Amino acid sequence: MPGNNLRLANEFATEYDKAILNNNWNGPEIIFNAVHPFLQPKSKILDLGIGTGESSKHLHEAGHVITGLDGSEKMLEQCQKKKIASEFILHDIESFPYPFGNKLFEAIISNGLFHLIHPLKPVFAEIARILKPGGIFAFTFENTDDVSESHEVTPGVWERKTQSGVLTYKYSEKEISEYLISNNFEIISQARFMAFTNTEHKKDIYFNLIITMSQ
Repeated sequence: MPGNNLRLANEFATEYDKAILNNNWNGPEIIFNAVHPFLQPKSKILDLGIGTGESSKHLHEAGHVITGLDGSEKMLEQCQKKKIASEFILHDIESFPYPFGNKLFEAIISNGLFHLIHPLKPVFAEIARILKPGGIFAFTFENTDDVSESHEVTPGVWERKTQSGVLTYKYSEKEISEYLISNNFEIISQARFMAFTNTEHKKDIYFNLIITMSQ
């Protein structure tokens, strides 16, 4: 992650679950309900940026086999306590290649991560490499409804530094679409949802959810 994001993730790990509960973060339920109908029983799933594991909890309970990859050692420690994944891998998400062979997973999910990553384009290319043909790639990203506190770092990408020092990024739908097309992903479902309430600014934050299939 750019800047101090990874260090801050480690510092925040033990308080993360409590914080997202207070902010009414509903991303895990949203992504499970959207993705599960497209999965085969006992699918082999990579949770990219698994964090404390909340986004994979329901998938694990449904019988799928979860591999968790994250760049934060402390986040993975919290996740391991929940026994959600069969394998936990400490790896910087912006370091390529990922430690997997080609065409390995039936599905890859990434929830509440991409607004912390820049550049994002090479991540999509790596996902295309390790996902099986016909596999499902589902992810969320913060939309660009409001970029008033951000500045455009490259066309279609806006950056903002929070009070805690975290760098966040908003990607236009056009930019995301280009990443998908260039890596042969077909969109099969998409939605916009209220992800959480920023209690600091008393503001609702909206994310986009896209479910795709590799070709």
